[in-house]
Amino acid sequence: MTKVDFLASQETDLEARLRLACRVAQKAIRSESPVFIACQSQSQLAELDALLWNFEPESFLAHTNLAEGAEQDAPITLGTAENCGDHHGVLINLCAQVPPYFSRFERLFELVVQVPEILECTRANWSYYKSRGYPLDFKTL
Repeated sequence: MTKVDFLASQETDLEARLRLACRVAQKAIRSESPVFIACQSQSQLAELDALLWNFEPESFLAHTNLAEGAEQDAPITLGTAENCGDHHGVLINLCAQVPPYFSRFERLFELVVQVPEILECTRANWSYYKSRGYPLDFKTL
């Protein structure tokens, strides 16, 4: 059963959520877990793509974009809620809704920042997982 982690930041901007996604992805790939990041939109995907290239001054987080049909040999793959390819390791959900394929993943991260629409979506997602009996964990950063 998928383990669901909610990570909450006290930051109040949407870019903070993308930076948090980079940190979680970096930690996951250091433990050799492949990562799929489900983005809400193509514009969010493009913003995250640029951030992953510049996340740390001395390096970048290698990734591919599933929507471009790229090879899936990078440790991080970006996509949207419609399709996650063959991924099943770590899912980072940046979508407003719970992706339909979430249960195929070993671990799922929902990222919370103090933006009203994000708070509303992640609360709804918490209720969804809880009502279905998924193990939930909540951490404040």
